Amino acid sequence: MNCYLCGLQAQAQQSGEDQGTELVDCSDCGTYRISSSVLKMLASRTFNYPKMRDDLHRQRQFNATSVAEINTQTAIWA
Repeated sequence: MNCYLCGLQAQAQQSGEDQGTELVDCSDCGTYRISSSVLKMLASRTFNYPKMRDDLHRQRQFNATSVAEINTQTAIWA
């Protein structure tokens, strides 16, 4: 599969701990969790790539023990 942010090759798996999310591991964007609600929205919208990557970086800095997450509250659209 391709990363939802940058489009490069990435690995994805259903997140066992949180139903309704997908865990994505991209060598460029890092590891992040994306909600099924946001995945549905991607059919008609696109992320603001630079701002979304910055936000994921901030999430990782703020709480290094949790996985950065893209959900309906954190998604930044173009």
